[in-house]
Order: sequence, then structure tokens, then C-alpha cells
Amino acid sequence: MTPAAPVVVKLGGSLLADSQRDRLHAWGAALGGELAGRCIVVPGGGPFADAVRDAQARWHFSGDAAHRMALMAMNQCGMMLADLFPALVAEADESRLAPLCRRGVTPVWLPLQQLETSDALPRDWHVTSDSIAAWLAHRLGTRAVLVKSCTVSTRDIDALVAAGVVDAHLPELVRRTGVRISVIGDDAPPSLAENDAR
Repeated sequence: MTPAAPVVVKLGGSLLADSQRDRLHAWGAALGGELAGRCIVVPGGGPFADAVRDAQARWHFSGDAAHRMALMAMNQCGMMLADLFPALVAEADESRLAPLCRRGVTPVWLPLQQLETSDALPRDWHVTSDSIAAWLAHRLGTRAVLVKSCTVSTRDIDALVAAGVVDAHLPELVRRTGVRISVIGDDAPPSLAENDAR
């Protein structure tokens, strides 16, 4: 039997910035333990992306520069995750993600190298790590689980945008590609249970 494709798990930047580290540690332990080899982690930008937003509001630099800086923020959070949880491995090369999973390792994807100059996604704040995770899942022929540090009370993707839970580009990306996503709160035990947003 062919093993199932690894699931893309996006760990929200707010979770990475949260002082309630027990939630982050629960996910880190699961991703490096019982979920090892079954997931590819896409990190949010966390406090590093917040710093980009603050700097752009002050200095008024372009959306394109902010987009590239936010990708750097995701890389920084990814490197932090791999350092905090040594069972996770930081990896920038998309072609190496699935082979790492086949070896029973959970990779943390660092998107800057692949997306810094790419026009595959809009290059502004309409796109965050939510859409980037869904885009990667589509490329890999799998689904994405977006982990949020809030309660998720609906599966309606437009309602999730309106509530500020997911980014504004995600509904269009999901409708265009058909990629399957689930949006879950980090207060639930770490899980890959299917609960697709629509």
C-alpha cells in the first residue's frame, strides 16, 4: 500500500509568539513524535512578521519589499522551531520535503528561497503563511491543516476571512486549485483529523 502523502501543517505565527508555550510545545512534541514523517510544517512569521508590519507603517516601504521581508520572517520562525524541537529539520528545498518524510522526519519548510522573487502568489499582505501553506499543499498533491491560536467555530472560509482568522487570498486560492484545508484551534490536541473548510 502506498503511504499517504504528508499533510502540510501551518503553525500560526501568533502561536509562535504566544507566551503560553505549552501549546507550542505540545505541537512540537507531536510533530517530532507520533506525527513524525506524516507532516510538513509551514511556519507563520510570528513576531518577526509583526515587526515588518510595524516598520512598513512607519517607513512606508513597498508591499513587494514587505512581502520579501515577511518570507524572511517565516524562515526565522522555521529556524527557531527546528532549534527548539531538534526532531524537526529546517529545509528550504521543496524537492527534499517528501523524501525527508519518507525517512520518518518532519521537515519545516523555509519558503524564502523559492518564493522571494516568484509571482506564484500576490506579493502583498493579502497573502500570509495561510495561503503559502495551501499553495504548497496543492503543489505537493496533499491537504493543509492551518493551526490557529484562537477558537475556530466555523468551517466557512469566507466567515473565517471576515473574522480575521485566515488571510484574504485563501478563499480564491482554494476555489481555483481545489486544495483541501482544515482550520483548527491550537486548544485542541495536535491532530491531522479532516475537517475541511469550505
